Amino acid sequence: MTTLQLIETALQTAFQPELLEVIDDKADHIGHAHQDSGHFTVIIKSPVFEGKSAIEKHRMVYQALGSLMQTHIHALRIQASSV
Repeated sequence: MTTLQLIETALQTAFQPELLEVIDDKADHIGHAHQDSGHFTVIIKSPVFEGKSAIEKHRMVYQALGSLMQTHIHALRIQASSV
């Protein structure tokens, strides 16, 4: 399973989102340190984010990704919202 698929599976399981898009941003980091490490953007919309602050939403995403944050993901841009 690719890192992108692992991220999608973890977020689908945790949030049952109405919208989930995971984008591999590696091409944007060519020539930078860690260019081959996992750089991703997550766009996610789920009712579980209702009433949560941006920091709370980000913490929820990090928690759902668990050890992937240490092993597979170097940089993560998150756009989380409720529906």
